[in-house]
Amino acid sequence: MATAKQPRDSAGAAIPVLRFREGAAQKLTSVSSSTAQRSSAFGTGTQVITVTATENMHFATGNSSVTATSSSHYLPANVPLDMSLGMDVSSTVDYHTNISVIAVSTTGTVFISERE
Repeated sequence: MATAKQPRDSAGAAIPVLRFREGAAQKLTSVSSSTAQRSSAFGTGTQVITVTATENMHFATGNSSVTATSSSHYLPANVPLDMSLGMDVSSTVDYHTNISVIAVSTTGTVFISERE
């Protein structure tokens, strides 16, 4: 049986790569600058999400009431961003279950892929 090998950085250390969860993609359409949109809760076991937007956005991660504002983190258009949801999926404080986005100016679409 073959052993899977992870990619390595310039120092030879393994770079962990998480697979995309089957059926765990979300699409937030018509995200405008007037009202933030929030994702559905991420599936149990999701450790990282990859987020890409068609227009410049602001985002925040948190629980089911998280709401992005124009002061939230910046997500440039067409640049995929991988982000950790926290270390302990059993913790309701340290683990984030949702992402909220709001457009900087132009209405766009946000694609969210869960990874495990």
